[in-house]
Amino acid sequence: MLPPFPETGKIEVPSELARELCAAAERLPLYENREFYSPALQMHVLDQICGDCRDGFDWLINLIRDRMAEQPYCALVYGLQFDEGNRLFVALNRAFGELVARPYEKPRAQLVHYIEPATDIPSSRGGRESERLHTDTADWETPVEFISMVCVRADPDGGGRSRVLDIDSVRDEVKNQLGAEILELLEREPVPWQLAAYRGGGLKWRPVLTEHSICWRRYTIDLALDSNLARLSRRMLASLDAFEEVVSTSARTIEFLMREGELLFSDNRRTIHARTPITEGASDRLMIRSWIRAC
Repeated sequence: MLPPFPETGKIEVPSELARELCAAAERLPLYENREFYSPALQMHVLDQICGDCRDGFDWLINLIRDRMAEQPYCALVYGLQFDEGNRLFVALNRAFGELVARPYEKPRAQLVHYIEPATDIPSSRGGRESERLHTDTADWETPVEFISMVCVRADPDGGGRSRVLDIDSVRDEVKNQLGAEILELLEREPVPWQLAAYRGGGLKWRPVLTEHSICWRRYTIDLALDSNLARLSRRMLASLDAFEEVVSTSARTIEFLMREGELLFSDNRRTIHARTPITEGASDRLMIRSWIRAC
């Protein structure tokens, strides 16, 4: 059994503050999801909600920031009340940077992104890509710094449990299981990443690991190699296979079921994440997610 989310990373929002934050959000007009692509609107929503509840809002943001600064570099917030227009969600995210996304295209691409089982990318190796530990926006020139997610509806059968593995644990596991030489190779030798077509396409070469960060999505590396524009040595290919086995079987991965209204913030540079399988066609699980580019 994998370890649960650590108590030191949890934040409970007092009920009075939760009501005040939700009320502040509901005093704002309703906006279309497409409108939130405007950085100016994001900042306006932040300013209005923060201005109405400054002490409580700042208290919560500072706690989230503190939790993400410590292993396992994520924070689980519960007790919040979210408005239907996602204004509070946008404000909380905007406190950490600009919300960014792929170009608007429902249902797959929205700034406040709705994640449902039907929209998950199938994996050529079976299951869904979301079931494999990964970095978000690995197919961008520079992946985003933070990601956040709110559970709207949990899977009724308990599927879709969140999994998170942090950089410190990854480095320890690689060093202990594969050796210091392979750890140094993964830090030193860059690998190719296929950039998204909507970001201009092409390849970006970067290492999987640094001393304090990780970027991992085997699917994106494989796309770059399949393009015949990049090649890797047999040694590096074998190291990537071994690395994938280590991270996918690590007993230090934390696993937890997010419940309705719970909010997860993660450092996308120092964690990789996934979810457990969901029964196809039998789940109405719904999450909303944002990508945040630090200012």
